[in-house]
Amino acid sequence: MLRAPRRHPCINRHHKGMMAVIAIATFAFLYGFNPISFIGKAAVTRSVAETPTAMRAAPGKKGKKKTKLSLKEALERQKKKQQEQVVKKEEAKLAPEQVFWEGPPSSTELLFPFAACFLVIGIIPFIAAVSRQFRVKYKITDRRIAVTGGFDGNEVTEFSYQEIFEMKYGMRFLGYCADMRINLRDGAKVELFGLLNFEQNYEYILERIDKDAKKRSDPSPKNVPKVFFG
Repeated sequence: MLRAPRRHPCINRHHKGMMAVIAIATFAFLYGFNPISFIGKAAVTRSVAETPTAMRAAPGKKGKKKTKLSLKEALERQKKKQQEQVVKKEEAKLAPEQVFWEGPPSSTELLFPFAACFLVIGIIPFIAAVSRQFRVKYKITDRRIAVTGGFDGNEVTEFSYQEIFEMKYGMRFLGYCADMRINLRDGAKVELFGLLNFEQNYEYILERIDKDAKKRSDPSPKNVPKVFFG
C-alpha cells in the first residue's frame, strides 16, 4: 500500500506566509490602502520629531505679513504727514528768531579810497564806500542771512541756509574783515564786502549749511593762514 509523501513543516509555513502576504496585498488593492505612502509619512514624522529644537520653527513666531493699504488709507497717511510738517513749520515760526550778528561793512574800506582822493581818481570810490557805510547792512540769524542795500537802503535780499550752494571769501587787513561771495542754488550771487567778525560769522554760517555745500565752500579761516588783501 502506497503512502502519500509527507510535506516538510517549513514548506507549510512558507506557503502560509505567502498566502498571508497575498491576502494583505489584495485587501490593500481593494480598499485603496497604500503601504508605501504610509511608510513615507511615518518616516517624515519620525525625521521631524528627531530634528533638533534649534532647527525647528519657533512656536508662536510667524513671518511678517505685508498689509496692503487701500487708496483711502494711503491718502489719509499722506495727509497726516503733511499736517505734521505744517505743525513743525508753524512751531519754528512761532519760536523767536535769534540774531547772531548785525552791522554795516567794515569802515576800513574807506582808507584806500580816501588816500586816493589826493589823486582825484579816488573821489568816486571814496563816495561809494561812504554811501555803503550808511546804506548797506548785514544781518545773520539762526534762520537766514539778510543784506539791506539799494539807493535808499530799503532793498532787502535774504535767503535761508538751505539755499546756499557754496561760499568763497578773501581776507582783508590780516583777518580784521573779509569779502565773501555766496553762490545760491538758483545761480544768484550775493557779495558781502568788509564783513566784520568774519571768523566767528563764517563758522556760524558753515555749521548751518548742508554737507555738500560745506565741501564746496572754502574752509574755516582758522585752518588757513591769514593773507593781507587791500
